[in-house]
Amino acid sequence: MKRVAILPTIRKEKDDIYIQETAMRFLKNGAEVWMEDTFAGEAYAESVHFSAIDAIYQNCDLIVVLGGDGSILRAAQNALRYDIPLLGINLGRLGYMAELEKDELDLIDNIYIGQYTIEERMTLSVSACNTDGAILPLATVLNDVVIGRGSYSRGIDVELRADEKNVRTIRSDGLIVATPTGSTAYSMAAGGSVLDPTLQCICATPIAPISRYACPIVFSGDSVLEIVHSDDRAQRWMITVDGEETRPLYLGERLIVRRADTALKMLSLKNDGFFETLNNKISKYELKN
Repeated sequence: MKRVAILPTIRKEKDDIYIQETAMRFLKNGAEVWMEDTFAGEAYAESVHFSAIDAIYQNCDLIVVLGGDGSILRAAQNALRYDIPLLGINLGRLGYMAELEKDELDLIDNIYIGQYTIEERMTLSVSACNTDGAILPLATVLNDVVIGRGSYSRGIDVELRADEKNVRTIRSDGLIVATPTGSTAYSMAAGGSVLDPTLQCICATPIAPISRYACPIVFSGDSVLEIVHSDDRAQRWMITVDGEETRPLYLGERLIVRRADTALKMLSLKNDGFFETLNNKISKYELKN
């Protein structure tokens, strides 16, 4: 990891000390540290190189994100595009996706004695099929794609298919289709299963279903899911991918979700198991609130 891009995506004065310490850890180990040129005037940016963000991604060995899960999700798109490992440092609240907390920055040194692993996280390819049969690619998703009722005030009938076979029609506020990584996000809050993030599978979780038998379903990672808009009471649903709205889904259209060809590489520096880490983060959050 000789050339490292640091993305301080939460710009709060109280976090400057952690950004500076992160940069110094990499510099101390002989790495070149690069940041976006908008940060050139910051006090913590001494000895750092600056460039336009696209140029940084094209030449770096590691992307380090300081922020919360939203910051990591945004950086993940570029990590996927350039096939670069990603390391998350939590400056947010829960930070499920972050590897390190801000009091664990000394563990960065372990990278340079070979004490790290690279985990590959499954992603989803999301497309819409319009009423003319044209396929419109929308996004590559690390966490989830959510089909919501939009401005319609009542439950909608979400028709779910897998591998061209009917699964069921679910009357609910919508449906979450999540990766194993995204199983601890909105899907978990809606009652979905928590999945080991290294698995290859797809979880479909109804949002506030009317029937108590409309349970979350876990599909094979090889499955191709289709969500069909056939409910003429609500002409316009909304598609959200990794927390960002993309486009409406209109009556007669279908959303197609399958495993993407690319996986996100996430750098791991600790031996804690996934479930131990998850429980610790939840416990700390609940104590604070």
